[in-house]
This record gives sequence, C-alpha cells and structure tokens, in this order.
Amino acid sequence: MGVVADRWLVGYTSEYDEYKAAAKEVRTQIADALKGQSLNIHLIEARAKAPDSVAEKIERRRYGRPAQQFDDLLGARIITLFDHSVGDVVTKLRGRFDVDEKRSSDKTARLKLRQVGYRSHHLVLKARATGMTPVAQVLRKTFVEVQIRSVISHAWAEIEHSLRYKIGEGIPTDLARRFDSLAGTLELVDREFTGIETATVELVRAKAARYLSNNDFDDSLSTIQLLAALICRRPEMKGLGPDKLPLPIEEAFKFAKILVRCGIPDVGALMLELDSGGTAAIVRRYTETVGFPLEPEEASGIVVVGAIVGQKSVEIFKKIDAFNDLRLLEALSQGG
Repeated sequence: MGVVADRWLVGYTSEYDEYKAAAKEVRTQIADALKGQSLNIHLIEARAKAPDSVAEKIERRRYGRPAQQFDDLLGARIITLFDHSVGDVVTKLRGRFDVDEKRSSDKTARLKLRQVGYRSHHLVLKARATGMTPVAQVLRKTFVEVQIRSVISHAWAEIEHSLRYKIGEGIPTDLARRFDSLAGTLELVDREFTGIETATVELVRAKAARYLSNNDFDDSLSTIQLLAALICRRPEMKGLGPDKLPLPIEEAFKFAKILVRCGIPDVGALMLELDSGGTAAIVRRYTETVGFPLEPEEASGIVVVGAIVGQKSVEIFKKIDAFNDLRLLEALSQGG
C-alpha cells in the first residue's frame, strides 16, 4: 500500500462512525424516494464499507488514490420481489438523485448472448447533503453505490459468492458449469414469477369485464374481486405500482379482509358502497383538499377503500397505516 493510500485509510478508519451514520441517512433518503410508489420493494438496506474490507480492496485493486477511486464506501441495496420492478426503481432514483453515469452500470445488459450470470443494476450517485454536520460532510465527498436486483437474483448472487469464496481461485470447470446452469434456472424462475403476476393482472381485468356486464355480483370478496370492482366502477382511478392496478396486489389482499370485517362480504355489497353518495362525498372532499389538481374519479384505491371503511368503522379505519392521512380523516369527519 502506498503512502497516500495508507494515510487515507487511517483517516477513513478514524471517521468510520460518521460513515456508518451517513449510511443510515442514505437508507432514509432512498426509502423516502421510493415511498408510496408500490414498486414491489422487498428490502432496502445500506452500509458503510468496513475498514478491513477497504484495506483489502486497496491492495487487490492497487488503488493509489482511494479518495478518487472508491465508489462503494457507502453502499445501498434495494431488493424487489419481481425482476421487472428493477427498471422502475432505477427510474425513480434517477429522478431524485445526482447519478454518475460513467460509474453506473447495468450488469444484466452486459451479459452476452447465451451468457447467464449476475443480474443487477448498479447506480453510483450522490445523496443529498445539507448543513455542516459530520454526516453531511461525508455525503458531500462520498459516492454511494446502489445495487438494485430481484429477490431471485439476490439469492443467487449471495449463494454464488459464498460458495466461490469457499472454493477459492481455480474453480474446476465442472463446478463453474454447475454455477452457470443454476444461474440460468433462477433466471427462468424470475421470468415465471413475472409471468404469473402478469396472468393475475389479466385475470383481474377479465373479472372486471364480467362485473361491467352485471355478472358474478355474488362473488365472495377477495383480492381479485376487490381490484376488479374498483376497475369496473372507477375506471379513471389512477393506477398504483408497476401493474397499474387500483391497488398493489398485496394491499388489495389486506383491504379485502378489512372490508369483510366491516360487513361487506361480497362484490354486490361492495358495489353498493362504491355507488353510494356517502362514499362519493368523502372522496370529493378529499380531492378538494389535497393541494393539487385531482378529479374525484381519479382518487386512488386507498382513498376510496378508506372512505368505505371509515363509514363502517372509524375504529378500524384508524388502525390501518395506509389510511394514515389527516386529509382523508378530515374528509371523513365532515359527515358522510
């Protein structure tokens, strides 16, 4: 290790606590950027690179000027449930942070024809920094490497890294081929999960067509039925998440159960609530107070379901985190 690198490492080690605090701030900023976007996020985490790992990388990469060469002293990882959500996350982050395009890379796009392996998108960016606190000073001078990949890709990367590390250099050809075969299999699994989700969306839209023709109103209320009813009665409702459904599928599952608890057991009963003047009035009052142009017909599924639940049971309404909106509570309290 050279003199410059050695001195820099001593400084980094002495400031490591500030870097760890900066990593927490990075996670907060990323979570805020993705909040409410329904991007099928499974996990967001961030860390500061440990000094021993930093020293090892300096030696391995022969860094002479670490301050300029490191782009992963602060690292964040975003794990999505589905592979197709990765691109949406990347787009959101590009809109909120200053991204260094030369340092960033799409590992999936770099895979050649007939090649399988590590699939991930890496963005190198600068987090926002205000004031002169130690954390802000770290954020100003330090890049953040953000890795975005699906649960399946993440599992493969973690297992593959662990096994290759244990085997060491000179991995036998047969084992290398087995790694590649596994990577290809998991890529197919990722695609199949995405296909199942797509088929679910198609099922929702097919059921919505049935309701539009006044059929199947005796369906018991569950996830698909709730989504289809919202599409049927409020086609102009703004879609949420990558599927552009009235609600994220996991939210629809929870809301359907809540509506049943509120005495709405089937689609027919839900349609009555969706068509009621009380629900319409609450949604209208909400859209008049949100502070930006929004027609009542465009109100989200969360607002509409919240209006229905609130009329049935304010006690249940207040226990649901998704309804934690003072404007919605105000619109509800003004009378149905």
